Amino acid sequence: MLLEEFDAKKYEKTIREEGREEGQCQATIEILQEMNQPKVFVKAKLLEKYALSEQDADELLRQFWKE
Repeated sequence: MLLEEFDAKKYEKTIREEGREEGQCQATIEILQEMNQPKVFVKAKLLEKYALSEQDADELLRQFWKE
């Protein structure tokens, strides 16, 4: 069995990219909410622009939607 060597630089790059994408999603949610767009519209945009799963989009909305 071959084990792939852990690549710390690749891991850090992946973490940064995921953080950047989450920040972009957060900004998208906040801006569209400030523009009085309904949550269903914002979710559709997240799915369209970021190719997220329904579950991931719902989680981001739970996290960043301000009631």
